[in-house]
Amino acid sequence: MSEFELKLQVPADRAGAVETAVRRGKVKETRLRARYFDTPDEALARAALVLRLRQEGDAWVQAAKGPGGTGFERLEHEVAMDAGGEDRPPRPELHEGTPVGKALRKALARAGGELQCAFETDVTRLARCVDAGSAAVEIAFDRGRLLAGGAERPVLEIEFELKQGSPAAAAELAQRWCEKHGLWLDPLSKSQAARRLAHGEEPPPAVQAAPVQGGDTPKALVAAILDSALAQVLGNARELAAGSGGDAHIHQLRVGLRRLRTALRERDALGDTQALDAGVEPALKDLFSVLGAHRDRSTLLPALQEALAAAGCPAPRWTPALPDVAAAVRAVAFQAALLQLVAHVQELRGAAAQEHGGLKAARKAVDARLDKLHRRVTRGGRHFEALPQEERHALRKRLKRLRYLGELAAPLYDAGEVDDYVRALKTLQDALGHYQDAVAGAALFRERAAEEPAAWFAVGWLAAREEALAVECEEACRKTARKARPFWG
Repeated sequence: MSEFELKLQVPADRAGAVETAVRRGKVKETRLRARYFDTPDEALARAALVLRLRQEGDAWVQAAKGPGGTGFERLEHEVAMDAGGEDRPPRPELHEGTPVGKALRKALARAGGELQCAFETDVTRLARCVDAGSAAVEIAFDRGRLLAGGAERPVLEIEFELKQGSPAAAAELAQRWCEKHGLWLDPLSKSQAARRLAHGEEPPPAVQAAPVQGGDTPKALVAAILDSALAQVLGNARELAAGSGGDAHIHQLRVGLRRLRTALRERDALGDTQALDAGVEPALKDLFSVLGAHRDRSTLLPALQEALAAAGCPAPRWTPALPDVAAAVRAVAFQAALLQLVAHVQELRGAAAQEHGGLKAARKAVDARLDKLHRRVTRGGRHFEALPQEERHALRKRLKRLRYLGELAAPLYDAGEVDDYVRALKTLQDALGHYQDAVAGAALFRERAAEEPAAWFAVGWLAAREEALAVECEEACRKTARKARPFWG
């Protein structure tokens, strides 16, 4: 059995309003006390599996959970237990004959040690079922705490679990609650949060881009591509929304947004023609701009100030205000875009199960897109010095699209050839990045010059640096044109 649910965090100052809203209907209130088990070497955690014993009112239920097709789909199997679950060890064999049971047996076969209680949760759940257009959805509001390693952390979250019908309808319902109560999407499960608490991980490492896995039909491939990009976006956005992320998360979220926007721009070539809400792309673009402004002010500016000082340039020192990244991530428009895309991936996977035919047409279409981008980058870059500023910026964006489209569509090609090609782009990508830093830096100092005329010295120094870097970009492009061997066609 698989489940599709959307978990969102509830701001503490909105908890009362959310509880009131949940209680507008027939509500079931249950205290849920749970113990989560793993081996001393965390064999289940490494396999992204959960084995849980939970008291639900007077009953005890053992559950095994594992990863499903997407980040918001989970494999699950539950078994009712007799009384006394608070003292007994779990029985993994009760899940035999199920997909998650098979994964559980495999993980435990390689485990070092016996199962033991790793952490606990204690929450009160208010739940009710609602009709949401073409879907039946259970809304569950949890308030309580996680307990692990002698530490504890509050739980304040709400879940929208699809019981029947369309994932899009469940996402639309969750979106309405986001708009009213300021909720934000959180892909981190209670068990993952408790493991972090047990290990004292704060903040966690930034989520890196993962290779695209699977996809033997057009819709399945698009679902895998979007899911890969969304995983990177959601993982980093969640940390920034929670206030636990840093510059590394901002960088990885920017990369994830570039990959996601590339995937959305090219998805029609792979056979996904379903219309998305017109607000999705603007919401992604707006957040990307906020993250870029933060990066320029918090990371780029100090580095340029040091470089200017080393060059003997009398550049002013100031610390500009930083945009509120957490608020930008929690913004209703961005959360709505994420919810729609998560539901879209789920629906693509459902449609892919009924789809027939291979990927020949998709590969042919991607071949054409890659070839066009490759030619425009290599030909345009050979005359980089002569290009106007707008065309230079456009070339850099095309290079990013070329790289990310190649990586995202890698399942259609030989993985080694794709890797070689992407590595060959690095010299040009780095050169264009240094050039863009000079352009962005000049803009910062030009803005400062309105209040502090000494900033014009920095503007002049950076303008000269721009032209020197433009020469390097042109040389890097010529070199890349010789080294980068197309892997398509």
